[in-house]
Amino acid sequence: MSGRRTRVAVVATVTGCLLAACTGTVDGTGATAHRPAANPTSAATPGPRSSPTVPGSSRSSGRSDASVCPARYAAPDPDRPRIALAFTIAPGHATVRGVEQVGFRPDRPVTELVFRLTANTRPSVEQGNGIRVTSATATPAGGRYRFSAANAAPSTQGGLLRIPLGRTVAAGQIATARIAFTLTLGENSFDRFGRAGRFAYFGSAQPLLAWERGYGWHTEDLIDFTAESATSEAADTDLRVTAPAADVVIASGNPADPARAGSSRTWTSHLAAARDVSVAAGPFVVSDTRVGATALRLGAPSAQVRDALVPEFRRAIRELARRFGPFPFPSLAVARLPARGGGIEYPGSILMLDGSRLVAVHETAHQWFYAMVGDSQSRHPWLDEAFANYAEELVDDVPAHSADLDAPGAVDSSTQSYGSDERGYYFTTYDKGSAALEQARRAAGPTKWDAALRCYVARNAWRIVNPADFRAAIAHLPAGIAVLRKAGALR
Repeated sequence: MSGRRTRVAVVATVTGCLLAACTGTVDGTGATAHRPAANPTSAATPGPRSSPTVPGSSRSSGRSDASVCPARYAAPDPDRPRIALAFTIAPGHATVRGVEQVGFRPDRPVTELVFRLTANTRPSVEQGNGIRVTSATATPAGGRYRFSAANAAPSTQGGLLRIPLGRTVAAGQIATARIAFTLTLGENSFDRFGRAGRFAYFGSAQPLLAWERGYGWHTEDLIDFTAESATSEAADTDLRVTAPAADVVIASGNPADPARAGSSRTWTSHLAAARDVSVAAGPFVVSDTRVGATALRLGAPSAQVRDALVPEFRRAIRELARRFGPFPFPSLAVARLPARGGGIEYPGSILMLDGSRLVAVHETAHQWFYAMVGDSQSRHPWLDEAFANYAEELVDDVPAHSADLDAPGAVDSSTQSYGSDERGYYFTTYDKGSAALEQARRAAGPTKWDAALRCYVARNAWRIVNPADFRAAIAHLPAGIAVLRKAGALR
């Protein structure tokens, strides 16, 4: 769940969402550019935007049949996890100390808690990154925590952290955990972790609670190339980042500028439903604007770079909201870093390692497809990446990817199934997947298809979906289903 527009040389293009009509309420006001430190009005409003009406939908009066389109985004699960994250960035940015506290109410009995250690993926470690857990406890208390290798780099503790519970915790009961860890950031890393010059950045840095309601623990192996392979629920999340006083922090939840306190400053934010978070710190030059109801904060190494990107993200928010519904979060925080790569999306935030229009639209589209409508990035990665690529084609009116739907490889393939075939993963998941969606739209009829996708987004907000959920949304469009079956997206 985070998505990443990695290796632009490998991926033909990068995109970002779908549909064709949603809000008419999104328009922009003039930008006010400044160095943050004097913007007390930028404090984030907590919570996802779960209540706005989705244009073109009808009120259901409590009916739940699939033929009725919800008038509003579904609300987050009241039993979602509660997570508090605290990161302390060391001077020089080479290491980050973290503490994570979790309150978890499972929907089936559990005897342990399982967390995914994304930073220990082989390509991440090869670039100097990694995570090391220094303590982990749970309530009800069980034995000592342990690790599973899960295809992590051999020099690490492993890819999965397992904390045993002292007894079986029944469905609906609460288990808690407290984990302390240290994150190492590699220099000039092409990854979601790293440091470049005077800047540091990290996402998926904390141990990720690997639970899916209705499924259980996701214990899939880490993968052999740079991409996503995690599954995590939208959690009520508090974020606290302590950084050197000279740094500006750009992070999920758009934390407000704090007062300087000695040699450090502490930035805080709250997200009512977030699957993950990202953090960037350094001498950012920041612009704060609004696009309708959405606060947009964009930080970059220079005013020139910042000012070139602000219009692109304003446009992306406006165009995607018009197609899919209101922007899912009260704010979007974008960090443009002095590194080369693509972009990596997180709920309410984006790490940009590239300044192109394609990446801007693609990553913004992931706020709908991944951040709000979640998926298992290990088992069904096309449910966010193909949709994000396809959205880019709609917004930018570029020709659809010419991937042959008869080309080898089923679109609905797991990340593990590719082994080390990075090129095959990106071609099949991104290019063939988005081509299948575009051809299905033409076969079904754009108006009907777009309406069905808007309903799919609204009905599945803050959930983890699977291909059956998408198929149900287009059940009345057999011509579109036939195209997706041909591509191996629907089995």
